[in-house]
This record gives sequence, C-alpha cells and structure tokens, in this order.
Amino acid sequence: MKNLNLKKFLVLLPFLVSLSLSAQKNEVPRFEFAVSVPDPGSHTYHVATRILNWPTDTITLHLPNWMPGYYQMMDYYKGLKNFKVLSGQSFDESRPATWVLTGVKGKAVQLEYDMYTDRTFVANSYVDEDRAYIIPVNSFLYAEGHLKMPITVTVEKSNGWTDVVTGLELVEENAQKAVFRSNHFDDFLDSPLLMGNLKKLPDFQVGGTNHRFWGYNAGEFDEKKLMDDLKSVIEVASGIIGHIPYEEYTFIGIGPGRGGIEHLNSSTVSFDGGQMGSPQAYQRMVNFLSHEYFHHYNVKRIRPFELGPFDYQNGSKTTQLWISEGLTSYYAGIMVRRAGIYSEADFLQEIAAGITQFENNPGKDFQSLIESSFETWHEGPFGTSGKDPNKSISYYVKGPIVGLLMDFGIRQATNNEKSLDDVMRHMYHEYYLKKGRGFTDAEFRNACTFIAGTPLTELFQYVYTPNPLDYDTYLGYAGLELEKKQETRTIRGRDGESTEKVMDVYSLVPVNNPNASQKAILDSWMGKNKVQ
Repeated sequence: MKNLNLKKFLVLLPFLVSLSLSAQKNEVPRFEFAVSVPDPGSHTYHVATRILNWPTDTITLHLPNWMPGYYQMMDYYKGLKNFKVLSGQSFDESRPATWVLTGVKGKAVQLEYDMYTDRTFVANSYVDEDRAYIIPVNSFLYAEGHLKMPITVTVEKSNGWTDVVTGLELVEENAQKAVFRSNHFDDFLDSPLLMGNLKKLPDFQVGGTNHRFWGYNAGEFDEKKLMDDLKSVIEVASGIIGHIPYEEYTFIGIGPGRGGIEHLNSSTVSFDGGQMGSPQAYQRMVNFLSHEYFHHYNVKRIRPFELGPFDYQNGSKTTQLWISEGLTSYYAGIMVRRAGIYSEADFLQEIAAGITQFENNPGKDFQSLIESSFETWHEGPFGTSGKDPNKSISYYVKGPIVGLLMDFGIRQATNNEKSLDDVMRHMYHEYYLKKGRGFTDAEFRNACTFIAGTPLTELFQYVYTPNPLDYDTYLGYAGLELEKKQETRTIRGRDGESTEKVMDVYSLVPVNNPNASQKAILDSWMGKNKVQ
C-alpha cells in the first residue's frame, strides 16, 4: 500500500512542481501598509510600505492630490517628510507627489516616510495626543495604472489608544494592532481610519444590515434618541431606493468642527453631541448626517460618469454636482421630514431659507447650475472663492430648489403616480446595479423624461441657464406659495467683515382651500401617510 502511494506521488511530482512554479510566476502584485504614531505630540504619523511581486522593472508611485467628495486640490504631498527606500532601489522624485522607482521587478520594495499634519478638517489627516484621524488619500501611495490589487493596512495602536474604526474589512485585531484589507485602491483610498479612545453608540439594524456610530470627543447627548432617529431616516432613504448595497455602515465622528465626507460604506463627520441642545440644532445635525448618508447612494453609486475611476492627480471635473450634492441636500430634508423629525412647518421653513439665500445672491443672474458644478475647483463649493463671488452661485443652494421644482413637475405630469424618487431609483438600478457605471448628463435628463412621460424642458433650463425660477407654477402644483417681506440682516463677507443688508425674506406656506390634486401631491411628498 505504501509503495502504491509512493508511485502515485512520483507520477504527480512533475505536475505539482510545474503548478508551484506557475503559481510563483503569476503571483499577484500587492501593497502592504503599516501606520504608527510614535510621537503624537509632533502631529506626525509614520507610514511603512511593502510592494510585492511587481511585474515590471519600473513603478511610478503617486500620493493623491485631492479627496473624492471634497472637490478642491489639497496638495497632500507637502506634508510628506523623510522619504526613504529601504530596499535599495534607485528613485526619481523630481515631480511633486510622484516617485519613480527602478529595478523593482520580482523584488520586495520597502519604503517609509512621515506625514506631518497641521489642520483639523475632515479632508485632512490630523494627529495629536488624543486621536489619530488618518485619511488614505493623505497617507498612502498608489501605483500609476494599477488600482485593482490586494491591499492591507496594519494600524499599530499606541499612546494607550484602544479603538480603531474604519469602513475597511477587518482581518484581525488585538491590543497591539488592527489589520484591514481591500481589493481595489478606489475602495481603499475611500476609507478613512480613526484611532483613539472612542465612544461607541448603540448599533441598530435596517433591513437586517448593521449600522454603527463611533466618535471622538462626541460630547453628552441622548444617544438612544439619535440612533433611533438615524434608523428612521435610513429606513426612509433605503425605502426610496429599494436596496441596501453594503454589509455594514459606519458613521465616524471625528470631533467638533465643520464638514463631512461620504464614503461607500461610511461617512466621516464633524460631530459634537453637546452642541445639539436646542430642537433646531438637533434637527440640523440629523439633516447633516442624513445628507452624508444619502451620498452613499447619490454620488458614490448614482454617480456622474467622470467620478470614477478617479483622477487622483488632477481632479475629476464634472458638470453634474448639482445632482450629486444639490439633490442629496434635497433628499436629506425629505428623509428628516418623512421620518417624522421635521414637522411640516419645520420642513417648509428649511426650504424657504434656501430660497431666501438663493434669491438674495446676485450671482443667480450670471451663473448656471452646470457652470457652478464645473467651476467649483476654482470658486469653492459655495461659490465664494472665485474672482467675483457676486457672479457665482452654489449648487448646494440652487440644486435642492431645482430638485423641489422638478419633483413637483414630475408629480403633476403623472397625476402624482411618479416623482423624483422614481428617477433616483431608476438611476440606481439602471446604472449602478445593471450597467455598473456612471451616467452622463443626457442619460439623467432622459431618465427624467422617461419617468415624467414628457420632456421637462423648462425645468432643465433652470439647470443649463440662469433663467428666473417659476416658483408660482411649480409650487402651486402642491398647493404651496411663497410669501415675501423685507428685513434688515447682518451679513458676513468673505473678508470677515459684517455689514447690514436689506433682504427679501421668503416663507413657504400652504394655500387656502387646495384642490384635490394639490392636496394629494403635498401629502405624498410630505409622506403624511407614513409620518405619525
């Protein structure tokens, strides 16, 4: 019996050797990163990198120049210090944010550097004695033309910190380190990490999927109420789209501040629960969190064609941020209202405040939504950083207003059988789930025409031109009207100086004695059949 097994082994040996050699020749290239914070008081963290099984003699490495979701060049390379190639390969670093290594084929490449941080902002890494907020685009090099490959990152715990949270897949964790992995740099670079002694809020389930919230310096507040309300708004959002694409979702609160950025299965948000003392402040926070959450649908998956794969060096420019940001802002309000957190009056007041802001901006007569979207790289997300802020607008402000008018236009055209909800659901299922790609400007417009059953010509003029908005007609479809009065308000300019200005201030109110069609549209839009 033993001789028979030996004969079988000898017969198979050449095949096994050949298989082993073939596997060695075809080993997949991979990146292994390690992050440590040996001296958090210096606001610096250390990155070590191993690159294995590289198939060519030369590799071009880049550090990204911007963070998807924040459409500004960030020049992260300016914080990179002490770059060293430990494995001996020669390298050229004559171009900013670029390192070209030669003699790497089939060899293990080892390099290291430090990253200095000096700004507490959601689109920048930041390290101090209390926490380490590490965003991958600010931290890790990627290889030009090679985004799909195995990637691991080991986060070494230090300074007595016990918690590491991210949207990346956890491989292992103990008291000394946490190891995470990804199979694509677009996903890896989209997954910030927060390390410290963090507060964990109660998890909740939506559709059988877990949702969690971790925060640094999160403050004192009613944790259960916030989690219950977040669950409600997520139920509204997932009900609109009809699908939950992630295995788990994580809210990552990075501490007090301003701003948030969306990711595929997480969002990083400036969060201070201690600042939610008034009902208005609480509603603003839930609206803000709803906005960042809805982005995982609208921009991460329902995305303009230009936003993926990303151009990490030069920026990915699109004319469709009025959809990605403006309609996300619109749906944040919808989510908060239909979840029963906004009253009807709160919701209408929120919309009226946006109309007041837009109508008092002289830039409304000069710049269209698509121009505002494309020029954001020069003028900033709020249109205030360009040469003449009086000739620019913000897609964050006009976008939700046009979304509102478009929603009512579709409802009117279809006898309230369809709405903008159907457009968003169609875009998600047709382009993300079915085609696996982004959409073009024409495809979004065609989807609106398809759902409405008619070209929405006038409404799209509000996108492509600075034409005045016909509030009376479109708001009238839902039995709403604008009331206007003049008030003197204090306005702070971009120079920080405050001035008094007489402004047109708008209120949005229901009409007296609406007809059956108006009442049906208003009730379904408000979600009155669902709100207690």
